[in-house]
Amino acid sequence: MYKKYQRLIGDDQEFRDLVKTTFFYSFFDDDKHLGCIYYYVRNGKLFVNAFAHRHTHELNLICLKQTFAWFKGNIYAETRHKTAIFCLYKCGFKKLRNNIYVLERE
Repeated sequence: MYKKYQRLIGDDQEFRDLVKTTFFYSFFDDDKHLGCIYYYVRNGKLFVNAFAHRHTHELNLICLKQTFAWFKGNIYAETRHKTAIFCLYKCGFKKLRNNIYVLERE
């Protein structure tokens, strides 16, 4: 699934390296895989990125919001994709500047 969405999410890592270098979580509803969310530090700031199967939007929002409790401080996201931006807004993120969004918690 990562290879399918790799270009869309703007990530150029190999999947194995992604899992090794991030806080990587995969979510399921019973036996159905919903998607993956991963956190990483860039320039001293915590960023989140995600990819998911189609038609799992509401469940993915629940999963994403749940992961916020696992980290302290502001959370950043970088995207230019409208569906991802819509998801970020529904989770309380605000636009900071070009393609950068922040969930302020400090």
